[in-house]
Amino acid sequence: MKKSANLFADICQLISDSQNPQKTLETIVFLVAGRLGIDACSVYLFDEPRENLVLRATYGLSQAAVGNIRMRPEEGLTGLVVEHQEPVLVVKPKAHPRFKFFENSGEEIYEIYLGLPLVYHQISFGVIAFQTRDETAISESDIPFFESIASQVAATVAYSGLLENLEKERSHREDLENRLKKSAPAPRASKGKRSILRGVPVCAGIAEGRAHYLPEGVGFDQVACSLATNPKSEMKRLDIALSRTRDGIKTLTRQADDLSSEEAAIFESHLMLIGDVGFKGRITQGIENGFCAEFALKKAVDQLMSQFLSIEDPYLRERAADIEDIGKRVLRNLIGAESRSLDTLSEDTILVATDISAVDLIALNHPRLKGIALSRGGRTSHAAIISKSFEIPMVIGIPEILDNIRENDSLILDGTSGLLFKEPTEEVVKEYRRMKAEKENHYRQLDLLRDLPAVTLDGKTIGLDANIGLLYDTELVKKYGGDHIGLYRTEFPFLARKRFPTEEEQTDLYKRVLSQVDGKALTIRTLDVGGDKFLSYLDYPKEQNPYLGWRSVRVSLELDEIFRPQIRAILRTSVQGPVKILFPMVCSLKEVDRILAIVEEEKHALEEAGIPFDEGTPMGAMVEVPATALIVTHLLRHFDFFSIGTNDLIQYTLAVDRNNPKVAHLYNPLHPAVLAIIQEVISVCNAAGKPISICGEAAANPRCAYLFAAMGADRLSMSPSAIPLIKNLIRHMKVVDARTVLSEVMQMDNEDDIAAHMGRVLEALDYNGT
Repeated sequence: MKKSANLFADICQLISDSQNPQKTLETIVFLVAGRLGIDACSVYLFDEPRENLVLRATYGLSQAAVGNIRMRPEEGLTGLVVEHQEPVLVVKPKAHPRFKFFENSGEEIYEIYLGLPLVYHQISFGVIAFQTRDETAISESDIPFFESIASQVAATVAYSGLLENLEKERSHREDLENRLKKSAPAPRASKGKRSILRGVPVCAGIAEGRAHYLPEGVGFDQVACSLATNPKSEMKRLDIALSRTRDGIKTLTRQADDLSSEEAAIFESHLMLIGDVGFKGRITQGIENGFCAEFALKKAVDQLMSQFLSIEDPYLRERAADIEDIGKRVLRNLIGAESRSLDTLSEDTILVATDISAVDLIALNHPRLKGIALSRGGRTSHAAIISKSFEIPMVIGIPEILDNIRENDSLILDGTSGLLFKEPTEEVVKEYRRMKAEKENHYRQLDLLRDLPAVTLDGKTIGLDANIGLLYDTELVKKYGGDHIGLYRTEFPFLARKRFPTEEEQTDLYKRVLSQVDGKALTIRTLDVGGDKFLSYLDYPKEQNPYLGWRSVRVSLELDEIFRPQIRAILRTSVQGPVKILFPMVCSLKEVDRILAIVEEEKHALEEAGIPFDEGTPMGAMVEVPATALIVTHLLRHFDFFSIGTNDLIQYTLAVDRNNPKVAHLYNPLHPAVLAIIQEVISVCNAAGKPISICGEAAANPRCAYLFAAMGADRLSMSPSAIPLIKNLIRHMKVVDARTVLSEVMQMDNEDDIAAHMGRVLEALDYNGT
C-alpha cells in the first residue's frame, strides 16, 4: 500500500470547503482510493432511526448500490465493525461467516476487507471500508494509518451537517433551516472558512453582535486543521502577533516593579522564545506547508513541548509550561483576543471562549453582552444557569470556533437551534429579525398566563417555582409568574466575593431577596460549592474528580465555621416571611444527624442571644445521588420536604460528567433508570405525605415535566423564563391521560424511543410549545 504525505491536508481542505456534504463524501472516497492505490473505498452511515447501515458513497463498488445497500448492525462484516467498535481486517472475506453478499454490488472480486468505525466525540456514525483484490495489499501494521483517515472522515460527517440532511430534525430546527435556505441557499465559504457553525443550544434566544474573545478562554484545544490560500498574509499576521506579544510582555515587566529575580527570569525567558529564530522557523514552515498561522503555531508549540517533556531533568521538563504559556499569548494576539476589554464595549457583543465559569460570567455581565458561544461547556453547567438568569442566549460545543471566527466578526447566534452565523447576509439578518419578532409575540401570548394557576384540565394543581441565584433574578420571577422560589442558590453571592460573606451580610442579603418576592415562599439552599464551582479564596485539595470529591454539604460539615453563620443567617431571615432551608447532596444518615445537630445548636445560640427566628422553619433534603434515593424512606422522619435535583441525579446515575463534551450526549433525563429513580422517590414521598419538588433543567423540559406531573410531583422548580411554557403545557393536559402515557413509557427500555413517544404525545396536545 502506498501512502500519501499530503492526503490528510487534502482531506482537511475538503472539510473546510465543504458546501455539499454528499459531494464531499464522494470526493473523499475517490481521493483516498486513488492516493493509496486501494481498489475500493466505501462509507456506510446509519439511517434516521439508526436501524440500518446505508451505503452513502463508494469508489470501487457499483454506483447503483449507493443508497440501496442497507443492512442491520448485526449483519455483514460492516455490522461486525459497529458491534465491536474497532477495526476488522479479514483476508478472503467471502469465506467469513459474517460476509453478506449484495447482488450487483461488485464486491465479490475483492480478497481483503478492512472496516473501521466512524466515531466522533464517542458518537458512532457508521463505517468506512477498504477492499482490494490483492490479499497482501493491507496488513495489520497499516491499521493505525487507516484509523487516522477514519477519524478525519468522521469529523467530516459530524461537521458538515450530513447527518442533519439524513435524519429528521426537531420541527423548530427544520422550520428554521427551511426558511433560511430561501434567503441563504448555501453557507458561504471564504478562504476555506465556514460561515455557518453548529453547536448545542443551551439558553434560547437570538443575539446579534461583534465577536469578542475572552482572552483567558482561548487555548490550542480550539485550533483544528485549517488551511490558508495566502501564505504571505499568514506570515504578516504572525509577525504582527509576535511583535504585539513581545510588547505586551515588556509592558508587564515595566508595570511589575516588585518582581522577584525568579519572576523576572520567567519574563526574560518568554522574550527569548519570542525572538528565537528556530521557534519562528517552525511556525513559518507550517505556514509554507499551507496551514493557517494558528495551526502552524499549534504544531510548533506541540513539538517544542514534547521535546522538553521528554527530558529527564525536572527543571527543564517544567519549561514546557512556559512554552505553552507564551504560545497562548501569541495565539490570542493572532486572533485579536487581547485587543479589547469587555468593560469598554461600545457595541453589542457576542463573547467567544473555550469555556467560562459562573464567576467569570457574573463579573462580565454587561448591557452590551448579547450572547455567548463556547467551544466546550455543559448544558447544565452553572455558567449556563447564570446565562439563563441574565437571559443571554448561549450555544456550546462548537469546536471549530477559533478556526472560523475572528475578533470583531459580525455574528448572529441562535440559542434555540444552536446555529452561529459569521458575517450573515442581509437576507439572513432580516429572517432572524422577523423570527425574533415572532418569538416576542409568542411570549406576549404566554404572558397572559402569568397570573393564572398551573392547573390541569382535570383539576390537578402543579406548583411552578423559580430557581434563582442573584438578587436580580427576583425581577424575572415577577416577570414570568413563578409561584415561589423553589431554589435560591446561595453559592453565587459567595462566588461573587473575594472572601466569605459575614453572617450579617448574609442575613441582609436573604432579607432583601425575601422582601423582593412579595410574600412568596423562599427556599434557601445552603452553600453548594465544588464540582465546577470554586471559591477563589478557599484552599481546595487537588482532586482528580471533583464531582465525586469535596463538594456541597461535605464542605459545609467540614468547615462548620462557614456553615454555622449561614444557618444562623437563614434562621434570622425566617421571621421576615416564609423561609425554608434546603440541604444539598445529602448522602447518609450520619450526615443528616450532624446537620440537624448543628441546626439545633445554632437555634439554641440564637435563643440565648435573644435573637428572634421561626422555630418551625421547614427543613428539606435534596435527592441528587442514587444512594439518597435508596434511603429516602429512612430520611422521611428527619425532613419536612424533599427536592429532587435532576442535574446531579442524572450525572451520578448515568456516570456522565455533564460538562464533558466527550460524554455529554449520554446525559439524558429520559433514560429509563433516571425516570425509575424519580418515580420511586415521588411515590415514597406521596405515600408519606411529604411535599416533593422536581428541581433542575429537566423540570423545564416539556417531555419530562409531563411525566413528572403524571408521577405525582407537587411542584416543579426551574429557570424563571421556562415557567410560561411549562404552565401552558400543564393547562393543556389531563393527569389521567398522562398516567396512561407514563405507564407506556415505563415499559420502554430506550431513551430515544421514550423521547420519540413523548414528542408525539405533546404534538397531539397542540399546546403551542417550542
